[in-house]
Amino acid sequence: MNSQQVSTTPTASQIPDLVRIGSVSTDTAINVQTDILDPVIFSESECRFVLDNKGILHSNSRVTFSTVGDSKTDRLGRTFFPAGVGIHSLVQRASLRVGTKTICEIEDFNFYSAYETNFLPPDAIKEREQVMTGRMMSVAASLQDRGFPFVNASNSASLSESLTESKSLQLDNGKDPTSVAIGTEIAFPIVRTATPVPTRVIWDYQNEQNAPTFSILLADLFPFLKMNQLPLYMMSEQVSIHLTFAPQATTPAEEVRVSTTSGFGLNNPITLARGDCQLIADYIYYPQDMMEQYRQENSTMTFSYVDYQFVKRTVQATEYSSGLIQNLGGAGRVVNKVFTGTQVRSDGYAALLQQYVAEGPAVSGTSVGTVTTNLKYNDTFLYPIDVTNNARHFHNVFSAEGRVPHISRDLYRGEGQLTTNFVADPGSIEFEGYDGEDGLQSQFFYTAYRLNTGERVNSRGIELYDTRATMAGAGTMRAWLQIVKVATLRDGIFTTAFA
Repeated sequence: MNSQQVSTTPTASQIPDLVRIGSVSTDTAINVQTDILDPVIFSESECRFVLDNKGILHSNSRVTFSTVGDSKTDRLGRTFFPAGVGIHSLVQRASLRVGTKTICEIEDFNFYSAYETNFLPPDAIKEREQVMTGRMMSVAASLQDRGFPFVNASNSASLSESLTESKSLQLDNGKDPTSVAIGTEIAFPIVRTATPVPTRVIWDYQNEQNAPTFSILLADLFPFLKMNQLPLYMMSEQVSIHLTFAPQATTPAEEVRVSTTSGFGLNNPITLARGDCQLIADYIYYPQDMMEQYRQENSTMTFSYVDYQFVKRTVQATEYSSGLIQNLGGAGRVVNKVFTGTQVRSDGYAALLQQYVAEGPAVSGTSVGTVTTNLKYNDTFLYPIDVTNNARHFHNVFSAEGRVPHISRDLYRGEGQLTTNFVADPGSIEFEGYDGEDGLQSQFFYTAYRLNTGERVNSRGIELYDTRATMAGAGTMRAWLQIVKVATLRDGIFTTAFA
């Protein structure tokens, strides 16, 4: 009897798409090799990594960072990365390059990250991001009575109102609050109150004085990697990652890398630790015959992805009040969405969020200023009637992203109640000396617009119409346009073009 040889080599139809984010056959053997790469270029202003052309680059590969500088420990004040962005505050610009071609590039990544943090669930921030990235924007209810033993007679009566009532929101990092008499035990004689204040403080591993190491996902830096993984073994050109760092401060007012406990300053400039700047690269390997057949069957590959075009300008308060009309560009491009934010504050190190905020008009008591916006492209306004209602603004962010922002009305536009201070609100708990209204109220007012037509923007580009009353002063307006791009890998050579 003649035996028949059965081929074990998978056919083209049996080979999964190895570079798309998603599942593959459970019976497929997968090997992961991890390399820790040092930068080929490193300074206080930039670094560059070069990847090996082997395997498939896992999109969850990470870049790690640490800082040194504020080493004084004989004081209560702490130094930490800004609550809304964490270690992302260090990166101002990021670019992914193949040969001499730029595949992805994003400007003001640290401010972009502040926007993206809004869509992380509070439990993910508290349980994961605090450890991985240093972000701390987990908001929880503040109960009226926490049973603090250090309350004095002046406010004990107000504590008897309720044992369970929640009157406000606060930052919650999972750490029990402690009694801190801010300004009484340090060399910076700043006294906030005569009464010890219940406050949460950061974890020791987050204190910059302890030189913590945090990391940034490559997929967070480059949107291309959210949908695709790079088949490095199929590429004949050098793949590199370039990062430009946020500038090192020469004065406290210029500090953008870290925050401090309220009322405290920095002892030394914050610098990057050379030895902790590394790329942890995961290379995926499938069976050799499968990878080789995949290469043969895909000599030409096309990737559709998104990238960001960035616009920034200084806007005077009078320009907003009279009605700002700003051309955002995008001519000749297919644009999916636009989102914007305006930074007014410049607190330097004295801010819990640092400068990574998006502020609306000033809030005075229960009076909340109005914001009227619209977008015009291809000679047509996106909305038939300008948007003024703050709930509509919030909904438009959800509509543009397809994700609900995990922020309260007070965080978004000052229409609620955050913790004020312990004397005025006995149930309140501060965070590193900041109360809610001082550090968080109306600091997350982003506007977003979804362009649903899928058509190319004409030569006039996209125009932003934005009118705001009672702005606190001149601000920096930032806008990101999400643009559709197409990349092609043909015989090992990578090219990219706008869709």
